Amino acid sequence: FFKATHSCETEPDADGPMNCEQVDLEDLEVERFQVKEVLKVLLHSIIFQRALGECRKRDVDSELFQLSYVRCESRLVEQKVEEHAEAFSNALERAETARIQISISFFERRSRPTAFGLFRSEERVVWERWNIPLTVHAHDEALVGAAGPERAQREMALEAGLRQRLEFIIVMASGKREHIPPTDGLCGDVPWFEISSNTSESWSGFDLFKQLLSSPPQLLSNRGQM
Repeated sequence: FFKATHSCETEPDADGPMNCEQVDLEDLEVERFQVKEVLKVLLHSIIFQRALGECRKRDVDSELFQLSYVRCESRLVEQKVEEHAEAFSNALERAETARIQISISFFERRSRPTAFGLFRSEERVVWERWNIPLTVHAHDEALVGAAGPERAQREMALEAGLRQRLEFIIVMASGKREHIPPTDGLCGDVPWFEISSNTSESWSGFDLFKQLLSSPPQLLSNRGQM
């Protein structure tokens, strides 16, 4: 349930482009009203696997599917995931069928000298990115010609797909760790991941959506208190 795991390029620095690990999940077909919950399940699961350092976990039952998942016990992380998932779902209200991709990137902040060494600037170096492609159908369109049992079968298939992706996230996140930077560079009260999107579709509301997703989360200095 993934396309590939490979290197991705981030913004180049003085020594050339920086590489990061990239994981591409397989496309998942969802109905419009399911988008928010699907994103919450997948984003929280990925973030928890990359919440390095102290992080309290919380088992959560999905509000829409018959499954549970683990998320960080962090008000700030929960707030940001909720905001992003809600903004994305709202931006899709007028779309009939949309093929989109949500990405979550993890980065560390590095200090680097500027010209003549008089000042120092900070750069963000992405070390891992997960891509979540979705094909979103309008609620009414998905139900055209579909009897009750057929719709139930679709929902069961989506739920099974989510379970398989949750298992894959755990296996993938624990299997390759040599690219992960020191933990002390990924905590504190500064952003350490960001959620973004891209699309080839052109429809009203997407520019507003991208603006809503422009602010990465601020984490507490002591993750054990989250």
